[in-house]
Amino acid sequence: MEIIVTILFCLFVFTACMYVVFFGLFCFGWKQTPSHVEIDDELTTTVSIIIAARNEEYTIGMCLRALVNQSYPTTHMEIIVVDDGSRDTTARHIQRFCDQYHFVRLISLNEKEGEYGKKRAIEKAIRLSSGELILTTDADCVMGMDWLRLMVSHYKKTKAQLIAGPVCFHREKSTFEKMQSLEFMALIASGAGAIYLNKAVLCNGANLMYTRKAFEEVNGFDGITSGPSGDDVLLMYKIKKRFPGRIKFIKNEDAIVFTKAKKDVNQFLQQRVRWASKKLTQLNAETICLSLVVYIFSLLLLVLPVMYLFVPHCNCTSWNFYKTWLLIFLMKSIIDFLLLFLAASFFKKRNWLVYFIPEQLMYIPYVVFTGFLGMIGKYHWKGRKIKK
Repeated sequence: MEIIVTILFCLFVFTACMYVVFFGLFCFGWKQTPSHVEIDDELTTTVSIIIAARNEEYTIGMCLRALVNQSYPTTHMEIIVVDDGSRDTTARHIQRFCDQYHFVRLISLNEKEGEYGKKRAIEKAIRLSSGELILTTDADCVMGMDWLRLMVSHYKKTKAQLIAGPVCFHREKSTFEKMQSLEFMALIASGAGAIYLNKAVLCNGANLMYTRKAFEEVNGFDGITSGPSGDDVLLMYKIKKRFPGRIKFIKNEDAIVFTKAKKDVNQFLQQRVRWASKKLTQLNAETICLSLVVYIFSLLLLVLPVMYLFVPHCNCTSWNFYKTWLLIFLMKSIIDFLLLFLAASFFKKRNWLVYFIPEQLMYIPYVVFTGFLGMIGKYHWKGRKIKK
């Protein structure tokens, strides 16, 4: 048993060092990502904004209102909303905008014919769209009036095939929502930092733009259709492989897309399990390595102290284990705080950093739990029960 514990302890130290290196690089990449984007006054690129909506009667109106008020010329944009089998009044709300604005369209999926899910919705919308650029967001999101102009201006400047944008929670009220906001900011900053280093691992479909050319050349979602998740990250991997160095992140506060945190623990866990349910074989090498390091490190952070308390003879070892554990946890907390400080400064949410310590303590069991459930792959999404 002591040999096993020794091996686990060595693995613990190794993954801790890798964790610090990874997130130190993300901090560097996030810091180095330019935050200034000059708006081009001569924008003629056609853009198709696509939203997949299912049971979003309380949010779709605000989203569409923000989109129709964009400063981008309406002659060069179209908004396509795909109703994914909503069982409420979502379609009725969308139709009101279609009646009022000629560039807003509503299409529907036919679940009886096997049409359902976000990827199928986006595919169908792209087939019926005409834009050179495809821009996706979610039905519960809002954005500033210059969002579209900034995204297209960044495309014209960088000639990127895919541009990921910042997403942030807003109107957080409860402590739980503010702690979610911290974690989410860290995810966005990590993804942006990795993109700067040309090691794309994360992006978010609530603020994602890619060229029609790129989508068609990688055959869209072919090969990644299983499960509702992956319309953003898995597609980014395919485009990165086909177009090396052509993935960019737009770090500008006017390009932020805002959404709301989950109100309760069950909704939060269902969302995170869905995110974690992707098959390892679908991920790129960088993401597999990062995922394994984070999960194994978190698991050992949780398990080893218990082993040292209850496994015979472990407490008699010559290692001063608990001091080492605390030192490693402190290292993790420092690098996590640095990333969060940089991200919170950009998103103007430094006040939320007061929740950093409780968030850190809850983060370890949360990663272990959601990672395990993600491997099982059973969760609910938009009223549908999904099995991996």
